[in-house]
Amino acid sequence: MSRGLAPTRPSYRLSRAGTAPIRIPEAANDNEAPGRPAQSEAEIRAALGHFARHHLNAAHDAHARATAALAAGDEANFVFWENICRALDRRLAGTLSEAWGRPA
Repeated sequence: MSRGLAPTRPSYRLSRAGTAPIRIPEAANDNEAPGRPAQSEAEIRAALGHFARHHLNAAHDAHARATAALAAGDEANFVFWENICRALDRRLAGTLSEAWGRPA
């Protein structure tokens, strides 16, 4: 495994102020944007199914479908495809959030 993909040592956060100083281990991949809920298992399964059908082009296909839904004014379909795109490529999905006016 590449050293760029895995942390070389565990990350920690300190306990709250006013309590005994202890080190609490944190998840190394805990990098979800504040204010955005984590994706559900159903969304992850839908993204994996989309990836199985479209392979490496899956994120771009989901982005194109979300853009088309946004142009058509179909908010529910846009959110569905944006979530699939976000599961596959967070940076690409960030462009959708900017176009719709939501935080990435």
